[in-house]
Amino acid sequence: MNASPLDILTRLLTRPERLVCGIMSGTSVDAIDVALLRIRGGGSSTHLDLLHFREILYAEELQNRIFANTEVASSNVNDICLLHTALSHAYAAAVQETCRSAGIDPGELDLIGMHGQTLRHLPETMAIAGFRFRASLQIGNGPMLATLLQTPVVYDFRSGDLALGGQGAPLVPYVDVMLAASTEEHRILLNIGGIANVTVLPRGCDVTDVTAFDTGPGNMLVDGLMRKFYGREYDEDGAIARSGSVNADLLSWLMGHEYYRTKPPKTAGRELFGEDYLSDFLGVAHELAVLDTNDLVATAAEATVRSISRQVQSRIDGWASFGLYISGGGARNRFFVDGLRHALPNARVESAAALGIDPDAKEAMAFAVLANEWVLGNPANIPSATGAQRPALLGALALPA
Repeated sequence: MNASPLDILTRLLTRPERLVCGIMSGTSVDAIDVALLRIRGGGSSTHLDLLHFREILYAEELQNRIFANTEVASSNVNDICLLHTALSHAYAAAVQETCRSAGIDPGELDLIGMHGQTLRHLPETMAIAGFRFRASLQIGNGPMLATLLQTPVVYDFRSGDLALGGQGAPLVPYVDVMLAASTEEHRILLNIGGIANVTVLPRGCDVTDVTAFDTGPGNMLVDGLMRKFYGREYDEDGAIARSGSVNADLLSWLMGHEYYRTKPPKTAGRELFGEDYLSDFLGVAHELAVLDTNDLVATAAEATVRSISRQVQSRIDGWASFGLYISGGGARNRFFVDGLRHALPNARVESAAALGIDPDAKEAMAFAVLANEWVLGNPANIPSATGAQRPALLGALALPA
């Protein structure tokens, strides 16, 4: 006889430690990140050990369908329905592969935290039928994943914050405070994925002192150019950008985007900086006769550096020095890292690994921790980052059928 929901919840709550899996697939749409963690306690008393991390590349068909359905012109409801289910199977296979690689039986997992794949993120307030709200859609069916793996799944992390007037993101900063707050130095944690985001941690801070927001494109525009002109998923080591020249006029157009003048709380996605933005960028480049593709990549990469550095500068008034710790795929891009070191001379720019944080695993780890926080009933959004009216319990629980 299957365990009852009460039995499952009682077991989760009474275990002294939990084996938790975090799953994240971000705006780069390149891979499924899976982190296996041993977690003890919760809140400010959380102790965690990263046991294993795997990055499982998306199948090309899945990736192409996801890209198509992040754009209004090419999306269709049939594909979205199919993807919602297909991703549950892809996530389950990724978890099983990660467990095998770690020498762990998937049946040993106590809990899974699944963020899902964002198809659309609409952080500005809109209205339908007299109701005013913000909206964000992450696909990947939580109850189906729970049944496929016979493990409880916490999913739909954004809805609670959205219901309270927040933007539903960023959510990782709660975990950034756990992992990296310091009494000795000011720190900024920068993640460069498809979109870049920062968490600002003043020396001696707690969650009420934290500022966090998306700065704009991270790898997104560069990756789009690489796929279009070079048939590659990304600019490895920033080599193409470093071989090109930045065009000042084209860079000026990029930096004129109104998003950079918007004050936090703010979040961004493919809606602002996806295929339509890439098409506009190439149109302006054609008008300016910027035809060398290396120069296009260099200019797009420089916009990432400048958008990050300028917005960081606006947040560090009075800081003589600070640490800037980078995670995400962009942490391996020398153009970005060298550019940030030049633009922020009072920063010690390093990989998040300098803090003992795996720079590739950090976001997947975060959703394992957020799932653990749900089990313990701990609110895990930061209203100053999301704009929500108050702290909220994040997520919904799906139990195996």
